[in-house]
Amino acid sequence: FDLCREGVDDYILTSETEIADAIRWMANHHHKIIEGAAGVALAAFQKNPARFNSKNVAIVICGANITTPTLKVLL
Repeated sequence: FDLCREGVDDYILTSETEIADAIRWMANHHHKIIEGAAGVALAAFQKNPARFNSKNVAIVICGANITTPTLKVLL
């Protein structure tokens, strides 16, 4: 935790619902299945995109480590 306090300037909290919405959005708009960890980053961006106006933003979308039953619930 100390390392995070030293190296992280800001953070965005996301809910489970926002993460699920981000996973669903990626599947619907880009036909890519992503896992929850990637969904967190996307959900954080989607929560307040105006916050990133005039900034270069990269969101790392990796992994498809999500079970079929979980995916069925989300989609």
